[in-house]
Amino acid sequence: MRLRLIISLLALWTVCGTTRADLTADAQILEKCLHDLSSPERINTDLKKLERYGEWTSEEVPCLMHCLASAKGWFDAEANKWHKQRLADELGADIYNYCHYELHRKSRNGCSYAYRGLRCLKQAELHAGTSIATLLRCTSKLNATNVELLQYSKLKPRESIPCLFQCFADALHFYDDAGNWQLQNWQQAFGPSRQDQQTDYNGCRLSQEQRNQAANKCAWMYDEYLCWEQHNGNLRMETSTSTTTTTTAKPN
Repeated sequence: MRLRLIISLLALWTVCGTTRADLTADAQILEKCLHDLSSPERINTDLKKLERYGEWTSEEVPCLMHCLASAKGWFDAEANKWHKQRLADELGADIYNYCHYELHRKSRNGCSYAYRGLRCLKQAELHAGTSIATLLRCTSKLNATNVELLQYSKLKPRESIPCLFQCFADALHFYDDAGNWQLQNWQQAFGPSRQDQQTDYNGCRLSQEQRNQAANKCAWMYDEYLCWEQHNGNLRMETSTSTTTTTTAKPN
């Protein structure tokens, strides 16, 4: 059974702060949680469910993630909150920042809250590193410095490193051949949005006329990116896209 537990753990998290040396301890945690939440009759079925964790659309072993996150010291079951600093320390700032909004999206249902948080951390393992590596490659390609990249993060109305976002968006396939948004790719690159998974970004896509009037493709793509950030509370846009004045806004 211990081997199956380890296989299940690999399905749950590949890197989430877990090295090979940690797997035995994590297997013990999983074994205890299954002992508390499952039954001898269901244990094999529950393990099979865990092995296809990546396919879950809802938690198929109720409250298991709540038990695991609590036992790992990442989630405070009594206070119903994530230990955010511990997550950042153990998993890295990039992983934590990717899931910032999801970890703050509190729910009265602690099991649901823990499940959504761990799902996001798993997605962050898969995508956050790719996003950062892609951004750095584009920065190098455009001969931009780290200082310029830091300034870029202030999200000025005009792109401070011309065409950086286009390079990033093209590499991660944010648009199809017709110029339509491939929203799933945006979400994979940046993580969950501020509101919820149903955030409506339709208004961010400029009309073909507006795109044609822009200085170039880089300009209209950057304008659409600013709109994305506005929807996520990271800046305020006071006028229309073509004459935008922005101020960065720190998330709560």
